[in-house]
Amino acid sequence: MDERSSGEDPCAREPIHIPGAIQPHGAMLVCDPVTFSILHVSRNFAGITGGGAIPFPGQPVSEVLGRQHLHDLRNASARAGHRGGVGILAGLVLPGGTRRFDATIHVHAGRCIIELEPAPPEEQTSSQALELTRQLIARLDGVTDTRRLLTVGARLVQALLGYDRVMIYRFGDDGAGQVMAEAAAPELGSFLGHRFPASDIPEQARRLYLQNPIRMIADSAYEPVPLDPPLAPGEAPVDMSHAHLRSVSPVHCQYLRNMDVGASLSISLIVEGKLWGLIPCHHRTARVTPLALRMAAELFGHYFAMQIAATERREAMLVSAGARRQLDLMIAEAGTDQPLDQALRGRLPGLAALAGCHGAALLNGEDWLASGAALSHEDGLRLLDLLSREATRGIWHTQALGTLLRGPALPVAGAMVLRLSDKSNIALFLFRREEAHDLNWAGPPEKSVTDTPDGPRLFPRKSFDLWRERVHGRCLPWDEQTLAIAEALRSWLRDVMLSQSEAAAEERARTAHRRNIVNQELNHRVKNVLALVRSIVLQTGASATSVDQYTQALEGRLHALATAHDNSLREGSGSLGALIETEAMLFRGDDDPGRVTAQGPELRLDDTAFGVFALVLHEMMTNAAKYGALSVPGGQLSISWSFDGIEGLVLNWRESGGPAVVVPHESGFGSRLIRGSMEYDLQGRAEIEFAAGGLLARFVIPALHVTDADTQEVLAIGTVQGTLDGQSVLIVEDQALIALDTQETLRHLGAGEIRIAGGLAQAQAVLQDFSPDLAVLDFELGGETSESLAHALIARHCPVVFATGYGDRLMLPEGLRHVPVVSKPIGSAAIALQIAAARAVVTAAE
Repeated sequence: MDERSSGEDPCAREPIHIPGAIQPHGAMLVCDPVTFSILHVSRNFAGITGGGAIPFPGQPVSEVLGRQHLHDLRNASARAGHRGGVGILAGLVLPGGTRRFDATIHVHAGRCIIELEPAPPEEQTSSQALELTRQLIARLDGVTDTRRLLTVGARLVQALLGYDRVMIYRFGDDGAGQVMAEAAAPELGSFLGHRFPASDIPEQARRLYLQNPIRMIADSAYEPVPLDPPLAPGEAPVDMSHAHLRSVSPVHCQYLRNMDVGASLSISLIVEGKLWGLIPCHHRTARVTPLALRMAAELFGHYFAMQIAATERREAMLVSAGARRQLDLMIAEAGTDQPLDQALRGRLPGLAALAGCHGAALLNGEDWLASGAALSHEDGLRLLDLLSREATRGIWHTQALGTLLRGPALPVAGAMVLRLSDKSNIALFLFRREEAHDLNWAGPPEKSVTDTPDGPRLFPRKSFDLWRERVHGRCLPWDEQTLAIAEALRSWLRDVMLSQSEAAAEERARTAHRRNIVNQELNHRVKNVLALVRSIVLQTGASATSVDQYTQALEGRLHALATAHDNSLREGSGSLGALIETEAMLFRGDDDPGRVTAQGPELRLDDTAFGVFALVLHEMMTNAAKYGALSVPGGQLSISWSFDGIEGLVLNWRESGGPAVVVPHESGFGSRLIRGSMEYDLQGRAEIEFAAGGLLARFVIPALHVTDADTQEVLAIGTVQGTLDGQSVLIVEDQALIALDTQETLRHLGAGEIRIAGGLAQAQAVLQDFSPDLAVLDFELGGETSESLAHALIARHCPVVFATGYGDRLMLPEGLRHVPVVSKPIGSAAIALQIAAARAVVTAAE
């Protein structure tokens, strides 16, 4: 590894970014960034550059490097742009000299730092190094597994740089690191899988790895070269955070020598702005890697880090998708109208098992629902309060819960908390019991401090052989897969909460709407009833020949009015024919019993549809009696209805022989009631035409509200069963259990051969020798959609139905908005209706 020291020892406080010295394989000039006059120069400058006068403070840099070279360096610094960015100039030759140097320049902390290193032979040019890097990067394409990516990366870096050992080293949440991959000479021992304590690379060193992503120590036994002149009293040290030649801690050099390392080079792996890890390269003897090759390695490191981020995201998405599938299967029967604690009651053991835990608990306000090994309600509140004081959000976890919750022994050692709401105490807790386990360290992690004549001196550890530590009082680590599952679980639970909130808001809106309708209807209906009574009285009187006849007829009609009123409010009455007949009795005169005719099959409406349509029918009858055909003797009303497998129940209303029809200038309450009830409450339709010969109307009630009077089965099923008998079906669904449920539903509807495909590639293979009569496609198939497949099937005149969890057509592309959609979970009646619609689409296209 690189730049190691203990978190509490003197090395941890050592200002390693301002050592005041450099490594001896190069030379340094420190100058003023405005005047470019020299402030400091490394003591070895003359030796590195091949003799000549030693630069002195105040001397212009242009006299040392040449005016043109300084101009080129300043341009390189400007091109580097960002703070701390290093400009590079290759093949520089000093005035009066013949040797070539590679130079870097950067400005940081008020100083301009110029570094010179002897250039390699001409055959080792920067373009060749970059071409080699490009070839290595190409070898990473197509590697989508993180473990394999790290293994391949270690081998490629070894091929690029030629070091004896190359490791991929990853930092954990606790600061300790672990060797995840390794490429080493056969005779060397292996560090693969070994852990290194956080004290080996303290926080200050990690900050430098973020600032300067490439770090080389050419010789672990080097003697530092100081800068001259020494700092004046009160002068700020020279900050070498971005310098390539910066001298390192002597303790670290001893550390390397204890590992039998003569030279090292480290490449930072920075993922999403954080230090994910390092690529440490070790060599048994001193080794200088040319600047061009180091820059190529830095470029490779940037690309490699991006590949790590991509593969980890992909693996997390796959794990999350798998977890979501299991969650969907586990809790499919829990409706969104249930409170969260009821939805999870009995399912907490399954959620705990999904995350590899021994128990779980849900805190919902003041309610605590626990299962398995879990904290008490009191301890759960204590933990959540602690996290709230620390402003912890999202997902939090620990292996050692006992270090946070002091007191009596706890039943669990580790906990993960999934905060579901920032505004209220809603959280899911996952618990793990204590599990003693071994950690493999590269030698005992402790360093030693020895008293010397010069005071206490830190000595780095000498042994790096495998050293196993037995860990007690902790649970197994929370690995990346568990964290991905937890993120999926948290997202799923928040979706459930959001769905419940939306459902509650929608239901409140519906309730308010219905309450408003009821209030208006009460007022309106009383007026209508009074108007209807008046109409009955007048019409009965007009046709009566005696008082007794008038009394008898009036009494009968008022009784019929009361019966109709009762039927319109009675739940479960159901029969469409009986409802129409009851209303019609009010207006059939003794002298003309055929003025109101009603004809259609015996159908029943469910409770919702019956109540709504009773109001609609009564309103239509009342309007006919007040203004339409039934307002005058001799007027006729014809009512007929039928069932359509696509639309549902279709009822036609035709008036004739009445007064001239006057088109209203604006819609009254009655019209709004009719359309609002049909469209809002039933998702049906109401079409009214003010024709000159008499009012015409057409009402459509969706099939899901209609049943057969004898069998009590939804008519849509019967309508489609006959057409599916023996016909073949293709199901494309990426969730196996949902596919099997769909298959069972279609078999119930009479399907013959059914084939199932889990994705596009499999579906295309199935279609090589299979021509389905119907296709049921899940639109969202993991990372792809079935759009292209749907177009191909439609081109073959195959009816297509989309099955989706979205429940509407908004997610469909414009060219497929006409394709029927059935919502998951799929019911027999719903898919039967959409199959009929899909067949109608194909027929219309032909």
